Amino acid sequence: MTERQDLLAFLGTEALQAAGHVEPPLPQALARAMAAVRAAAQDEAVVTPLRRRRLASGRRIVATVLVAAACAAGVVVYTNQGAGSPAAHAPQQADAASAATFLTDTATVAAARPVSSGQYWKVHMKVTYGKSSTWHGKSSTFDEYISRSGYTVVDGGRTFKKPNSGWRLGPKTFDWNGLDQLPTDPAKLLEIMDSSKEYAGQSAFLQVSHLLGESPASPQLRAALFKVLAGMNGVKLVGNVKDSAGREGTELAFDGIPSSDRMIVGPRTSLLLEATQTSTKGHLGLIDRRTYLSVGPAEKIG
Repeated sequence: MTERQDLLAFLGTEALQAAGHVEPPLPQALARAMAAVRAAAQDEAVVTPLRRRRLASGRRIVATVLVAAACAAGVVVYTNQGAGSPAAHAPQQADAASAATFLTDTATVAAARPVSSGQYWKVHMKVTYGKSSTWHGKSSTFDEYISRSGYTVVDGGRTFKKPNSGWRLGPKTFDWNGLDQLPTDPAKLLEIMDSSKEYAGQSAFLQVSHLLGESPASPQLRAALFKVLAGMNGVKLVGNVKDSAGREGTELAFDGIPSSDRMIVGPRTSLLLEATQTSTKGHLGLIDRRTYLSVGPAEKIG
């Protein structure tokens, strides 16, 4: 038997050879797979006289870890480990991770994204209004162009400006310039957000959702926002779902007193795909759903 044949003589090699082309792994999965490989390789490097006779089989163990890591990296998904997830949101899963694990992994992806350099931050989104609105059941698709001096909204050919607009965190409102001054330490950031004693955690969840979906937050600030969620009680991992536009993502939930809130995040990009708020107080039903069709820098309006 050749050295190559010896290395490939382990459980699972047939499945790996038959797999053919697979999609590139998620950054989060690749990081965990590499960590597993390094740990196995480090353990195998410590060879005592007693273990020398087991070296050949040990090499196969490392190879088994490699193939397991490679397979997991290609098909990893995130799902709620607890009970109570809707069946529609619980397909057969290849891996399980807690909300904190997913959010910490996604923070790493967010931190690696490029810094925005456009004159404007463009948000192309669709808003579906719920029963608490006079437009309930209707939807509107429009563009927001955010500059350092305010908002310009283009909706169905109509253009209007919203000066002095921004993002509310706790008792204060921050414009684009103000975002650059926010701390990127998760504990300090949460302290700014968590101003409501009654709905404290839920208030922070909604504020993070608004910033992730619509603001030109820096990669460092976006990473800190995911870490804020990772450290919060009450944030649940629903699992892999599709948003209303048919895009695949991972859904997070916070079931608060006045409403049940959801956000769907793209694991590969760390972008917020969709945010939904459903009233649980007064049985009003859906409040609104915001689907972020595209978000990014722009040099001009139009």
